[in-house]
Amino acid sequence: MLMNTNTTQNIDITWLAQRCCSLQEKNLRLSSRQLATVQQAAAQKAAGQDDHDALRDIVEQLLEMLEIGVPEWVKEPSSDTLPMIALLPGVGCRLVYGRTDQGNWLLEGPEDSQQIVHIPLGAWFATIPHSGHATGEAPNAFGVFKEALGSRKAVFVQAGLASALCNAFALATSLYSLQVYDRVIPTRGIQTLIVLTVGVSIVMVLDMVIKMARSAILETFIKGADLEISHKIFQRLLGVRMDQFPASVGTLSSQVRSYESIRSFASSATLYVAIDAPFGLLFLLVIMAIAGPIVALVALVFFIFSLALGLAYRRRIEVHTKNSSSLTNMKLGLLVEAVEGAESIKATGSAWQILTRWDRMNRQSVEDDAKTRHYSETSTYLSGFMQQLSYIMLVGTGAYLAATTTDLTTGGIIACSILSGRVLAPIGMLPGLIVQWGHAKIALENLERVFALESDNHEVARPLSPDVVKGRYQVSGMRFAYRGRNETVVINQLVIEPGEKVGILGVVGAGKSTLLKLLAGLYKPEQGQILLDGLEMQHISRLVLSERLGYLPQNIHLFAGTIRDNLLLGITGVTEADVLAACEGTGLMQLISSHPKGLDLEIAEGGAGVSGGQKQLIALTRLLLARPDIWLLDEPTASMDEGLEQRILAMLRKSIAPTQTMVLVTHKPALLGLVNRLVILTPNGIVMDGPRDAVLNKLRSNSPAIPQTAVGGGAPQ
Repeated sequence: MLMNTNTTQNIDITWLAQRCCSLQEKNLRLSSRQLATVQQAAAQKAAGQDDHDALRDIVEQLLEMLEIGVPEWVKEPSSDTLPMIALLPGVGCRLVYGRTDQGNWLLEGPEDSQQIVHIPLGAWFATIPHSGHATGEAPNAFGVFKEALGSRKAVFVQAGLASALCNAFALATSLYSLQVYDRVIPTRGIQTLIVLTVGVSIVMVLDMVIKMARSAILETFIKGADLEISHKIFQRLLGVRMDQFPASVGTLSSQVRSYESIRSFASSATLYVAIDAPFGLLFLLVIMAIAGPIVALVALVFFIFSLALGLAYRRRIEVHTKNSSSLTNMKLGLLVEAVEGAESIKATGSAWQILTRWDRMNRQSVEDDAKTRHYSETSTYLSGFMQQLSYIMLVGTGAYLAATTTDLTTGGIIACSILSGRVLAPIGMLPGLIVQWGHAKIALENLERVFALESDNHEVARPLSPDVVKGRYQVSGMRFAYRGRNETVVINQLVIEPGEKVGILGVVGAGKSTLLKLLAGLYKPEQGQILLDGLEMQHISRLVLSERLGYLPQNIHLFAGTIRDNLLLGITGVTEADVLAACEGTGLMQLISSHPKGLDLEIAEGGAGVSGGQKQLIALTRLLLARPDIWLLDEPTASMDEGLEQRILAMLRKSIAPTQTMVLVTHKPALLGLVNRLVILTPNGIVMDGPRDAVLNKLRSNSPAIPQTAVGGGAPQ
């Protein structure tokens, strides 16, 4: 039984996690900490509720952590939806993977396979939800929308059917007028009038009900599509490799959030093209059946004219819509930049320059919006004019035929005049649809640029997930440069053995921080390679690197939330006692104890209101809780006073095991006591590499290779 003992339970959870990952098209992996969290939750739930109910909760939590989705539970398995997860009372969790000719179900367990003839009472089954594209495939933005909309074909069919019925019901009013004027009034058939009125009233009630139902159907579609599309787009953004990010974060965020215009256009355009426009032609045929080809020709001519006018404005509307969207993105980028750099703007007195840039972009954006609105409204007015002129000409033509022939009656004229409005109504929607098309087109282009950026593990279908990371780096022939800049890091050869403690020193701009980002796998070299334990770093799963590598950047970014939220960012399976012990070790406890809210002290976005030293304390405490195998530290005490720095040094000596690799970038002599090897880096590459004391002695002797001031001078303390 799965829930009998913690040992058996842990084995089953691990097995189920591995099997669920292997059954997905994309490479999934549950970190050891996430697995520990599920196991801990399993133990707690097993002690507090029925074993079978607890197991169901655990499986749902496991699939949610794997981002596979919440399963839909049923009481019987189905051959059409295999493999399925099975929760069997008295047995535990199994996978149903097939059925024999005799009707027996084939089950897979953590240790063996078996068959069952009868489904036990109280069993639950669930199909493993499909999780999407494979890691490394980098689907384009169009594919995301196609998949999200295509998976909801049933919604479009239902909404289309509702729209078709609404259009069909529109015939009722015209046919009602036809019967009343041609049959009821001449014959004074009051009973017929009552029957017709009641009938058409029922149709109108049904029309209203169907429209409300269509609205509810589309609302459900919009909610589901928005959730799926936004999740996939944001997931893709988070997967972009750091060296691929564009310069303007605000512009990028504006591009990402513009997906709503695509979804809106996709739903409205589908109903317009598939339903409303064809019904316009159907109404035209009804006019022909009632009044003959001459009257129908009048409506057809105006239909063609209205369509031509709408299309004539399409290009102009699209151009100005594109310009306006582009400027809106740039304005948001400037706004984000102004807010983040408000202190510098005030200190330098450059507000007038920023304001001038804002006004220039805003002025152009307003002009483009005004032109788009002008062309759209003009097109709408002309379409309305065509509808009115069509009505006049159709009534005039019908009246002439009724007066000179017996082919058309008064009721027929009235019925055709009503239908003529329905013929041209879809054309009246065209200007608004063109504006939506313009916004959707530029939004899709922007999103395609985001999806074109290389991601972590780019073009690697199944990234490697080593269970152990020893910490041996091999860098050879590496070249890296930021976009539009000269080479910043040049490393011909560098080997760091497991357990080594390496200090990186060098002049400003030598690429020390960039090298650390490359060793963390955040950047990819343009040339050469970086191997970690003999594996190309870009082939190792980003999840593994994030779990095993402890990277502390020079500029700490905190997220809006509490201190606890920032300490536990990306970490699971950590107790309150672990958090407090880590805070005590780094000295963060002093900040926590001095505030009434303690760990629940709110931190503003970006860490505003928290000093630089406090930011580093929070980041170091989080690193301590993460318990990495490799430590990559960039100026870890740059904003600390001497007393706090000594405390951090003692904490690092205690926390970093002799077998763990550490790479430290610093300009402070006090931190050099943590390392046993020094690498001197310049923009041209490594000029000195060796034991710490030997390198420092060479620097003290004023080696011509590099001036002593480049590394801060002094000996380790």
